[in-house]
Amino acid sequence: MIIMKFGGAALARAANILITSQIIKKYSAEAKLVIVVSAMKGITDKLTEVVNCLNNRQIKKGLIILANIKNIHLSTGKSLNVSVKTQFRIKLLLNNLGRFIINNRNKKITADKIDYILSFGERLSCLIISNTLKLQDIIVCPIDASQLLATDGKFGKAKPLNYKKQESIKKMLQTLIENNITPIVTGFIGYAPDGRITTLGRGGSDLTAAYLANLLNADALYFWKDVDGFYVDDPKKNSQSLMFNNLSYKKAEILTKNGAKILHHQTISHIEKNNIPIYIKNFLNPKATGTLITE
Repeated sequence: MIIMKFGGAALARAANILITSQIIKKYSAEAKLVIVVSAMKGITDKLTEVVNCLNNRQIKKGLIILANIKNIHLSTGKSLNVSVKTQFRIKLLLNNLGRFIINNRNKKITADKIDYILSFGERLSCLIISNTLKLQDIIVCPIDASQLLATDGKFGKAKPLNYKKQESIKKMLQTLIENNITPIVTGFIGYAPDGRITTLGRGGSDLTAAYLANLLNADALYFWKDVDGFYVDDPKKNSQSLMFNNLSYKKAEILTKNGAKILHHQTISHIEKNNIPIYIKNFLNPKATGTLITE
């Protein structure tokens, strides 16, 4: 069984989502999969702008940004021929967020409210990719991790609870997998002990994927990026940057802690316990070898 995490670039537009769905279809013919998705590229930034608008009492501007977010998702969905039901769910989610913004226009925007707003990116992208996969005859189950992943409740930087406390998640996912259903899980988000939505911090979708890989003792964990692998420097800024074909857990952890942004710096700590191999691959160049991170 393989965990695959697709970042924002892989979901940035309809064409990318089609490529992503084709990758999932190819691998699902050979192995059981659990898919973790980020928000569409740029959406978390737009939701952060909405938060800033609320803090600055710029409600009209915030609602304009929200309308833009709605247009992006609906137009992407339309290009992918998503169902009327999925379009309705997209509208419903964003209408709920719009009401939340209006209802909180004169209130203090606390950390829990920020997490609630930021959670919408992953929840929306999950709907679109799930419907796209269904159209390719892949049986999927979209899962909102705000109702799945229990965390310590520290808003903005929540951590999933001890693995022993997540047995219900494990059993549910295993049941789906055993029945040839591919779970599509929202990254980045979970829930607090009192049920409120939490986020795992920027780049938290990587942590979701790593956590689930360890919980399910996966055979491998794939991170699909828009670069060919793990580079010494950002290849978009330094075209001469060298790529690692292989890395040890220790070396990868040091590099991420020292600023390498290819993975969240806490990813390795979840994975190395079960010695799960990590592959960094390019969704735009899936035949490329990529980088393998192991013990």
